[in-house]
Amino acid sequence: MRKKVGLVVVGLMLAGGLVACTKNPYGIPPGGPHFASGSHLAYSTRGGEKPQLTRAEFEKAQQEGWWGTAISYNIDELE
Repeated sequence: MRKKVGLVVVGLMLAGGLVACTKNPYGIPPGGPHFASGSHLAYSTRGGEKPQLTRAEFEKAQQEGWWGTAISYNIDELE
């Protein structure tokens, strides 16, 4: 009996943890891809902290929006 109660408690904790993971605090559209394309995946998984970006990759990145939308702000808006 004790074992069954323990399994139920662990199951509830696991379910609660999974529900917490479904929240979207960053405003990323649900089901949206992490990478815009195969080229984006290849660039992002290339070694190094800041891989070299070719002109062709840069143009493709602009077309596909690899780095999202630029946000402009005024320093007065921060205070």
